[in-house]
Amino acid sequence: MTRPRVLIEDWLPIEAIGVESKRERGASSALPPLYFLHVWWARRPLTTSRAAILGGVLPAWSPEWPEHLRQRFPDRESYHTWFLQLNGISKDVVEARKILDWARQTGTPVPNPYSGPRAFTVNPSPEDLAIMGDLLEL
Repeated sequence: MTRPRVLIEDWLPIEAIGVESKRERGASSALPPLYFLHVWWARRPLTTSRAAILGGVLPAWSPEWPEHLRQRFPDRESYHTWFLQLNGISKDVVEARKILDWARQTGTPVPNPYSGPRAFTVNPSPEDLAIMGDLLEL
């Protein structure tokens, strides 16, 4: 029996995950108080970990999925968009990061280009969890 391909073997949004991981790291101060060092040094990037684990267990998109999954994900792009949403990553974080980098390089003040919450603060909806369950049964 051959193992089905998993999502991480075909696609993983490394740049978007990296941007969100930087945003996650910026959520706390750069230098913690002394009584907080144990937590600071043990910090694991939640966004990166979540994306790697989900990408490692969710199947790669396939046109041979059952009808209800093909209706939900008619193409690879819709599946990738759902994966980003499941991880709390908005689609425009890469572009927002480029704007922020440009503003820092040129010294141009810009309003906060990130439009949504940080990925590590977003929990999947019950509907997304049900879809994930269906995908894991494939």
